Amino acid sequence: MSFGISGAADKSQMIGADVAVAYIDGFRGFATDYNITALTPCVKVLGQYKGVCKDEMVGGQDSNQMNTAARENGISIITYRRSLISPDPGDKEFPAEGSIYAVWGVGKLDEMKEPAFHDLYSKTDIKMEMTPKEPQNNCVSFTRSKPEPKEPWKKGQIFDKTIRIFKSYIGPSGAKRGYQAITGHSSTALAWYINGFLSPEIWLRRGLSYAFKVYGGNNPHSAEYYHPLIITDEPHGGFDRLTDDAQSKIRVLAGVEYSRRGRPRPTTSGVLCLSEHKEGKDRRLDDDFETFKKFNKSLMYHCETGDPGVLEFTPNTSWPDIVYYNSFTQANMGWKIRIVDSFNQRSSAQSWTMLSSNFYVLYLVTGVYVLFTM
Repeated sequence: MSFGISGAADKSQMIGADVAVAYIDGFRGFATDYNITALTPCVKVLGQYKGVCKDEMVGGQDSNQMNTAARENGISIITYRRSLISPDPGDKEFPAEGSIYAVWGVGKLDEMKEPAFHDLYSKTDIKMEMTPKEPQNNCVSFTRSKPEPKEPWKKGQIFDKTIRIFKSYIGPSGAKRGYQAITGHSSTALAWYINGFLSPEIWLRRGLSYAFKVYGGNNPHSAEYYHPLIITDEPHGGFDRLTDDAQSKIRVLAGVEYSRRGRPRPTTSGVLCLSEHKEGKDRRLDDDFETFKKFNKSLMYHCETGDPGVLEFTPNTSWPDIVYYNSFTQANMGWKIRIVDSFNQRSSAQSWTMLSSNFYVLYLVTGVYVLFTM
């Protein structure tokens, strides 16, 4: 959960905000100082970090001091303190009197304990009176409920031996029924769409040549819309934001080359093609769509003028059976590619299947179907 001073003096605004990102990990509480310079998780843009970034990563220091952390009746309660006037240029001043606008959000952390896209946030302005007075707890009592989880959208799969070229562009990740349900990973605001499917699982054959036409944006100055496509043996992506040690443990299969100084750089970026919500639509309601098809029809699609990047590759016998397509700059946008020696492997892997409630078992033996009753 995050809370802090708005980036604008006359309204609640995330861009430019100075916030604390607070969470409890085991028995330990955290309230880390962050700046928000773009509506995206922290990424490196031409050597500088932009997005929702720790103060320490943008030349400042963590001005927050942890006080208490507890979890009571399913509610996390965290208190911290900081100076009203901070020496950090990115921190905002807490006035001793008057009023300020605040921002807040609640969401998941990614595998690096960094904030991903927030599922809950305010759509109205939040104004706080700072005039000193006796502290009061006037919070509304919480109620606990267990709503029935909504069924995830059907997972997309591309299993077609005739397809050799894939169109990849970016769009909304689709809340809890979308990317999170497909991959089990925390999601950012965006995800890869491949041939119109939201982060599908793709089946490819060794020895055949394939190409991704990449429409992920080619402006390296953009923190939100610069996504060269890469293929690695690691499921999360965001190769550029990893440490040198973490990068050395990942096998890059396509989409990255190294400079003379040994620094990685992407090879395949193209103009931006983007699916996005129509103006005024609330993306917190994405889960209300019963199917991905209905959700996809509600989006607007537009494409910049120009050419895509083309990532050409040929899986060979050295490739693992499972690899992943992702963004070079941002984590958790893509998903799985299954590499097979023959497309018949997929059906032979399902050599037996339970049929109906009568417990029939179907075996495939040397090309002959044999039906047994149990």
